[in-house]
Amino acid sequence: MRRVLITLALLGLAAPALANEPYCEQPWFIRNLIFDRAGFCFSSPLGEAVFDNSDCTGTDVVLSQRDREAVALILEMEDLLDCTMDTSGQTLSTLPELNQLRRFALLPIPVDAASGCIGYLGPQLPLLEAPGAHNGPVLGTLTLESSILFDFLPENGWEFVTVYPNGWEGPPGPSGWVDLGGQMPDCRQVAG
Repeated sequence: MRRVLITLALLGLAAPALANEPYCEQPWFIRNLIFDRAGFCFSSPLGEAVFDNSDCTGTDVVLSQRDREAVALILEMEDLLDCTMDTSGQTLSTLPELNQLRRFALLPIPVDAASGCIGYLGPQLPLLEAPGAHNGPVLGTLTLESSILFDFLPENGWEFVTVYPNGWEGPPGPSGWVDLGGQMPDCRQVAG
């Protein structure tokens, strides 16, 4: 709940009233996207609507050690947030935003406490599809004076960030994995 409240405060939004709100959709989506990539066949109306069963292989899929750990951490967070997804529906209210996560070779693991960098003061840095994917596509750029939302666990010293080019008042810009040297970057202010 703390992550949600901090994130909502950073974005200037009101706190949610119920546990089964849009903020529960992100961990549910990421967890199930991990299974979808492993070939899981979804049987719930929501799973079938959100994920493509055309290439599924069954319900007994093998996950990598990293993905097993990611799923366990996400389930812990969903429990902490008291998330109970209604899978009888056909869509997610945040699906357009969540679909952006499909672009990433390594899916980020959401956390229960977000932080933010207001007024980034460092060099321009590329946002990548996976930690260390220097030969992969550049999905965006972290630029001077942007605000940065840290809402996911780091991976091998890399951070998954969402960049707000015009500060928190403007819409979010690109997201991606960025190498910040394993530390908080220089910022005018830090929140969270």
